[in-house]
Amino acid sequence: MISLKTHNVADYVIGVVLVVCPFLFNFAHVSAAANLFMIGGTALIVYSLVTNYHYSIAKVVPLGAHMALDALLGVLFILAPALFGYRDLLTGGQYALHVVMGLGAVGLVALTRTRTEAAKTPSERAAIAHETPLAR
Repeated sequence: MISLKTHNVADYVIGVVLVVCPFLFNFAHVSAAANLFMIGGTALIVYSLVTNYHYSIAKVVPLGAHMALDALLGVLFILAPALFGYRDLLTGGQYALHVVMGLGAVGLVALTRTRTEAAKTPSERAAIAHETPLAR
């Protein structure tokens, strides 16, 4: 499982990576693909800055909504080449990048531990404290 703090930092790093991908992977000339990556990366950074988690400037967006946006963004990356009709303009590697980034976004959401120890009830913390290391 991935901690919420790690997810939080990853959101900013991935946002920057998405913005530069069209230039790093040489598909900036495919405007729909380039726009998807640059707008998607910028949106990820912006909604991360206002999500109710560790490293944000305003805690406005609930964590559940943030996770839903992450998953939707991931699905959009996977489907975009077909939806927006630019699949034939991409190389196999550029198309694979769309799929990898999309699956990565969905996977990050699926693997993130959203409840921290502090958020658990006292009885949940006590039950965890009494588990053996192998049972965890």
